[in-house]
Amino acid sequence: MTGVARAVTIGSLLPLLLLFWWYVSTDTTSVPPLADTLRVLAHPFEEPGIDSVSLGYSALISFLRVLIGFFLAAVTAIPLGILVARIRTVREMISPLVEMARPICPVALIPIFIAIFGSLSVGSLIYGEEAWRHDLIERLRGAMIVVIWWGAFFPIFLNTVHGVSHVKKLYLEVAKTCGAGASQLFTHVVLPASLPAIVAGLRIGMGTAWMVIVAAEFYPGTRAGLSYMITTADDVMKPEYTFASIIVIGLFGILINTMLRRIENHVGRWQAKER
Repeated sequence: MTGVARAVTIGSLLPLLLLFWWYVSTDTTSVPPLADTLRVLAHPFEEPGIDSVSLGYSALISFLRVLIGFFLAAVTAIPLGILVARIRTVREMISPLVEMARPICPVALIPIFIAIFGSLSVGSLIYGEEAWRHDLIERLRGAMIVVIWWGAFFPIFLNTVHGVSHVKKLYLEVAKTCGAGASQLFTHVVLPASLPAIVAGLRIGMGTAWMVIVAAEFYPGTRAGLSYMITTADDVMKPEYTFASIIVIGLFGILINTMLRRIENHVGRWQAKER
């Protein structure tokens, strides 16, 4: 048995046991039969019969919200982390602000972001007054995207700072001895050596982004998304939609984490050889 097959087999044991337990033991109004939940998952774009769009459409909305917020976090946190790690003046300016802002829970900031950004959405930025014609884009509200950015920013930023500032001096000295200039030193030594830490930060940031979106979509005023479906289904006693939404969130987490882990293993494969 190959390493991948063994990992998949062992990793599937507990989920399969949980599903079996669910199948044979659940018969309550709060925990739906496994068959009902599987039916919802098998027909993701079927009208749910509750005050929510379909499961598939809800998943797409949540995914886009997370993707945009995470992308903004990555493109701001990585360059800023590099500057903080490399330039002392920038570090002395930024570090106190980061340490003050980092402990603040992103969800606690939702009312503030709503007050600041109001009804601003990605659709209004692209289409202006015609944004209402583009339902999917219009649902990508600025306040929710900013709160996702806030949650994902700090893990990516801190890992970037750690990775760039902990490059082995031996690598730098050898490169300088070989005549490498500042730009070559950064592109051929610092950046490759710090990539594993940066990708690890991206993995943590993505996980945080999903936790934030789950909490943010519970907030009053949200009209779509997986967490909105969870609360709506719970209100009308349709737990199969609640459990299906939770499973979809978990599947997103597994798929995205697997992808980022493969990238992390690829960019850091030389470290294993070095050991």
